[in-house]
Amino acid sequence: MVGVSPLRPTESALNDASCRAYFRKLTAGVAIVTACGASGWSGTTVSTLTSVSMAPPIVLCCVSGGSRTVAAIRHAGCFAVHLLADDQSYLANRFSRPPSDGSRFEDLGHEVRLIRGAPAIAGTLAVGWCDLHSLEEVGDHVVVYGRLTAVQVGGGHPLLWHERSYRELQEQTDLLVRTA
Repeated sequence: MVGVSPLRPTESALNDASCRAYFRKLTAGVAIVTACGASGWSGTTVSTLTSVSMAPPIVLCCVSGGSRTVAAIRHAGCFAVHLLADDQSYLANRFSRPPSDGSRFEDLGHEVRLIRGAPAIAGTLAVGWCDLHSLEEVGDHVVVYGRLTAVQVGGGHPLLWHERSYRELQEQTDLLVRTA
């Protein structure tokens, strides 16, 4: 009888570099979260967004702890989550850069209106409007839970983030070949 030993992957010490390398292997959809705070409109790009519950419909996103958008969400008690289409990396870049939040909405090239208490950017893949359910500080981020109150869904494919780059979803066409 031949003995089989389990494969053991090469482990690396847990440090900042190894954590970043691990996190880069995750693939995520790209979204913009917007809210209307005490100092006006605010928005930021996120790549951590997921559904949590269908009954009630809850989503979560992770936002940097020092973000003005978190303060705006706390103030307003509501926010919008815009799922970006694969040709909208320019929006993701715009809302991830450091200038003041208000300038992110100027000369955007998209209509932006206050809908259900949050700035809504027209022309994105989908928009979900949320009432704030809860906030939880975890590490250097805040996990924002929102109860969906309305959605608008368009057509197209999502913008993805993987290995520190924007990616497009591509359908895989595997052909099964049978031999006799």
